[in-house]
Amino acid sequence: MGLDASVRCRCFEDGKLKPGPVPVEDLYIDEDGFLFSKTLARARKELDYESFRTLYGKIEDDFWTWRRHCCEHENTKYLNAWVDNWAGCAHFNALVEEAGGEEVFPLLSNLLPHANDGLYPAEKAKDTLDELDRFLEQISDINQWILCDYETETEIWSSSNSETFTWMQNATDEIGMRGGAVFFKHKDEPAILTNHFLQIPIGDPDCNGQQRMRIECLDSNLITEAFDSLGPIGEPKVKREFFVTNKPGAFLFEGRYWTAESIRNLLVASIETGNPIQWC
Repeated sequence: MGLDASVRCRCFEDGKLKPGPVPVEDLYIDEDGFLFSKTLARARKELDYESFRTLYGKIEDDFWTWRRHCCEHENTKYLNAWVDNWAGCAHFNALVEEAGGEEVFPLLSNLLPHANDGLYPAEKAKDTLDELDRFLEQISDINQWILCDYETETEIWSSSNSETFTWMQNATDEIGMRGGAVFFKHKDEPAILTNHFLQIPIGDPDCNGQQRMRIECLDSNLITEAFDSLGPIGEPKVKREFFVTNKPGAFLFEGRYWTAESIRNLLVASIETGNPIQWC
């Protein structure tokens, strides 16, 4: 499940449609942005389903068949694009918020819908494209900070370069990422930041399988404790060394953010045709 979108071509407006089962004067663009028949739309409202199909079923079937190939664009679509799954759409919105949100990107912040329908006005496309290009320039150098196992280089956790969040927490301890470092916070003591450290088990695991860890920061020689081990669930709680490194954000592939590229293509198509983006 996710978000698709399309932009309708101009063949209706430019008089380039092939002859069809209803007169061209009967055609119009409905409230959802689709090419439809005034006669069929009126009959749908006035008749029950059985009566409608009896009187207009053949015309309706012929109309849908014709519309798929009524011009050089299949189903009158100038552009048809997959935007992203819903998690990817939420991530796009989160990146926009992180980059400045509605204050900096007022149109981009309200671009994507929350369901598979609706229109985005062509009148907003040019200004939204300008915002998108500024947004892409801003995020093109975003790095993702990665916590790795020193021996295997297995990636354990990650965050963007300006993000602060907690991975693990109990009543007295908190572990997470702050910028490009891991933080350990115990009770009311100041958080200790490190990007290269050892964890060493202390004592035996409790009844829940948790086990306290001695944390030795190899970059600062500071020592603290944590309430449990970092790393994948189910792995043995042993002495392990970790380090933090960085690489381009996971959403950037070969330097490009493909969700935003899809959105950009839709905005360009909307500008070129003067027609809205149809979310579906």
